[in-house]
Amino acid sequence: MPTIGLRDMHFAKFKDDGTYETPVKLSEAISATVTPNYTVTTLYADDRAVNVASALGDIDVQINPKDLPADEYDLLMGTTKNTDGVIEDSVDDVAPYGALLFRLPFEQGGFRYYCYYKGKFQPPALTHNTRGGSTEFQTPTISGKFMPRDDGKWRAHLDAPGKVENPIADTWFDSVYKPTPPAPETTP
Repeated sequence: MPTIGLRDMHFAKFKDDGTYETPVKLSEAISATVTPNYTVTTLYADDRAVNVASALGDIDVQINPKDLPADEYDLLMGTTKNTDGVIEDSVDDVAPYGALLFRLPFEQGGFRYYCYYKGKFQPPALTHNTRGGSTEFQTPTISGKFMPRDDGKWRAHLDAPGKVENPIADTWFDSVYKPTPPAPETTP
């Protein structure tokens, strides 16, 4: 089923204990590009390819929100406003690791949900143009690098088409997805 948009981008800080803070909704999303980078190696023997192996490297993420207000900038870049309410970027700023969550609407209703588990963003690329004969919106583009968590997981995604009730989809943005543990086996 094709998707037709991008909605509800959230970021949840990754805590030292391996859990996440509650996801925070970011400004309205214009675009998100996610590129997993794989290294692919081919083994040749007897003058032909006999095996191909691949390994996931980092994951490039680029988001373009409508705006990047100060509180969202602080959240993503690890900065804080001073007592005057001004953000002064410093070489000592450390962007926090966190999860990126969003959803894509299906043409026929419902959504595809995504959560990229662990990454950090760098300060946005900004382009400023003078206003000439026509008006042009100027929005930030933020790039980040994501990676697998220590458990090897790097992404969760869920399709929840139509109007079917789905308790996982209904709470997707309440917290970062964590699988339901399997029921304990009972002995007869």
